[in-house]
Amino acid sequence: MTKPAVAWFQSLTESVFALGAAARELRMANDAARVAAWSVDQHRLLPVNGELNVPEVPFFRPHDAAVCQLGNAYRQLETRTKRLYENTALAYAHGAAAAALAVLRGERPHHAELHREKGQYVLSATGLPDPTVLLGGWNGGPRLVELRRVLLQRQDEAAAARAEPRCVSDEFAVDLANAAYAFGEQAESALHFALMTTSRKDEETW
Repeated sequence: MTKPAVAWFQSLTESVFALGAAARELRMANDAARVAAWSVDQHRLLPVNGELNVPEVPFFRPHDAAVCQLGNAYRQLETRTKRLYENTALAYAHGAAAAALAVLRGERPHHAELHREKGQYVLSATGLPDPTVLLGGWNGGPRLVELRRVLLQRQDEAAAARAEPRCVSDEFAVDLANAAYAFGEQAESALHFALMTTSRKDEETW
């Protein structure tokens, strides 16, 4: 049996939802990595003073060594999950907004379209799509406008931090990712509004 055809709007909404689901998974992973790193913070743990007699390594404390190794591993994981969450949340924001804008323009895309290189989403050089001008009287429009403003501000802050050699730019990664996710979620709602508007127009033409 051949696989039944999926309506364009169903595959499009599934595509955008999958981007949001990916961002949520990475947000939870980053939260877990942050908690794991905190759990072995040497400023929080009580010291275990037992020592081993290890040749050429005086006063070797196995508990200290284990905590240090775990701390390094968890911090590396947290850095990695931060960057993945940021990249995927931005992809969600761009993908959902672009899908909503395409539908509002009368197009019928079957999927959100994004490029990937070396395991990362490559965002459009034209910037964040803006479907707000075509949303008409949708009551979610003002919130989408505000979330877009916040996201663009966070992007500017992150870009400025990365240009400053003494600044730890990863500190801005989660704020940017959270702003991107919030915008993406509202843009996904805008997509559903656009699809309902489109379906009503299609019905009126029959």
